[in-house]
Amino acid sequence: MDREEDNKLDLDRLRARLREKPRTKAGQVRQAWPEIKALFDAGHSLKDIWVWLNEIGIEIGYARLSHYTGQLKRRDRSMAEAASVALKITQDAAVAIERKSADAPAVLADPVQEPEIDPLANVRERERRQPGFQYNAEPDPKKLI
Repeated sequence: MDREEDNKLDLDRLRARLREKPRTKAGQVRQAWPEIKALFDAGHSLKDIWVWLNEIGIEIGYARLSHYTGQLKRRDRSMAEAASVALKITQDAAVAIERKSADAPAVLADPVQEPEIDPLANVRERERRQPGFQYNAEPDPKKLI
């Protein structure tokens, strides 16, 4: 029986620490971020939030709070963009699979080769249309004055 208890993790001790105040200012702001974000969404200013945080025991300077909240907003925005991209990729993949399954009999009957994609097409196009003056050693006589 003691052997079984030794192999189990005591996660209750970790869960009890979730409500403790973190040591660092950044950790304290991260812990309060859901509430801070809700205050921003409700229209409160950073200055008011800063005052309220200092009142509840998160003693932090205004500039540092501004920096931390900016970082957290950027992190949230990038996570939302990543989730949006992942959702778009998933939807596109589902549509492609659906199209392939619908076209499967037709593909077997009439194989069509897809055109090759040239990975250097943009480089070749840029070289072809170089800006500025291009010297031509053998000019076309029709294009001369």
